[in-house]
Amino acid sequence: MQSAMARFEAEFNPKVADALREYTKAGGFPSKLGITVDKVEPGSIVYSLKIRPEDHCSSVGVVHGGVIASLIDHTLSLAVYPLVEVGKWVATVEFKTNYLGWVKEGTLVATGTVETLRRKIAVARVAVTNGDETVALAQGTLYVRDRA
Repeated sequence: MQSAMARFEAEFNPKVADALREYTKAGGFPSKLGITVDKVEPGSIVYSLKIRPEDHCSSVGVVHGGVIASLIDHTLSLAVYPLVEVGKWVATVEFKTNYLGWVKEGTLVATGTVETLRRKIAVARVAVTNGDETVALAQGTLYVRDRA
């Protein structure tokens, strides 16, 4: 049986990876948050978000958990896109997040890794760091389907 990494390398579509780099610049929610693509490789993706306290922090001065959750959700699904047939839609079904620390400034870096990909379901993990500190870990299930 072929290893997951070998399969991801065989199925990786570099054109989709390039499109993801442009996707976050095209407007909409990811660009409003300030999410940018740092790296796309077979089975993994790295996004970053420079913290803007006036936009991302709660009234107590720390990054709101919803900002981190949005970064995670975005990273989970977009890690899968370069591995599926063009025209498929990848949607988060669920994810669980452990918040491990709080953040006031700097840059959040989300590294997403596809753990498994089946015909209609994928499982991915995301680690979110701020400098040398891991501030959140997540795992999610994603649904792969034809576009409606």
